Amino acid sequence: MISLRAEDGAPRLDRFLADRFPEVPRARWDAHVRTGEVKVNGQPVSKGGVKLRPGDLVETELPIIAAPAAHLEAEAIDLPTLFEDGQLWIVDKPAGMVVHPGPGHAGGTVVNALLHRLKAPVILEGADDEGEDTEELASGWPGLVHRLDRYTTGCLCLAKTAEAQRAIQAQFKARTVVKRYLALVRHSPRLPQLGSLLIDEPIARHKQDRLRMVVAEGGRPAQTRIRVLARTTSVALVECELLTGRTHQIRVHLAHLRAPLMGDPLYGGPGRWKDVDGGTLLLPHPALHAWKLSVDHPLTGARIDAVAPIPEAFRALAAALGLPEV
Repeated sequence: MISLRAEDGAPRLDRFLADRFPEVPRARWDAHVRTGEVKVNGQPVSKGGVKLRPGDLVETELPIIAAPAAHLEAEAIDLPTLFEDGQLWIVDKPAGMVVHPGPGHAGGTVVNALLHRLKAPVILEGADDEGEDTEELASGWPGLVHRLDRYTTGCLCLAKTAEAQRAIQAQFKARTVVKRYLALVRHSPRLPQLGSLLIDEPIARHKQDRLRMVVAEGGRPAQTRIRVLARTTSVALVECELLTGRTHQIRVHLAHLRAPLMGDPLYGGPGRWKDVDGGTLLLPHPALHAWKLSVDHPLTGARIDAVAPIPEAFRALAAALGLPEV
């Protein structure tokens, strides 16, 4: 942990940190502050523009700096297409496929598939994977405007031009993109009985377990609308509408309702369960499907409504858990 005292005439927080650690870009400090990992006088802050006063105590760890460059190869990977033209490619991402290259996943990703679609290898300068926010991705990743976790299936929008990427990212920032997911969860009395429930709880990275996010005061604002579509006494099928795009947002908000995703042990969702006949079900990964995605076309402005068919494995699991056919 690094501790620093602000002096007379101290600038905003991100500039203060960048001045003292010039090897870390100011934009990287701003992103690091937004994760809640920087404290001023013992309190986490979430904005790099916070003005410091003389004597303020700033505490933080140095942020991780991404590798200086990576070469991305085009790969002939066939992905189900939900929409495509010269500007956008909306795909139905399968379970287990990583969205972009990273440690342990040098290839075989959605980005590699997109590059083959464009017939263009790319030299990527300093892409930063920390954070994973759907609406604030490093623009260096070619074509990405949001992302899905490795085992989440369904709608993923990719831009085929830099102009389209900027336009769709602006829509995410303006909250005009509609994202609806289907999830199989442990039943909880905190789930809505009728209608929908808006979860408006901030999310931050867990202080000890860096793989997890938690609902925490001082975290970044996060909103998810939850609606129960079907339920038994032990499990439920819910629709989740993302109004913001934080890391693991659906998984964290459902766990906050004590209704974690089935097959998500990271957030308390059981990896084993009994089916309707009493047999043991093994759940290999979180039961989450990006069902519907609506965006405005970056050139024409026409609304595009993409729907990803519910995977057979998801349907089979719902049936085994005793839920009505989905």
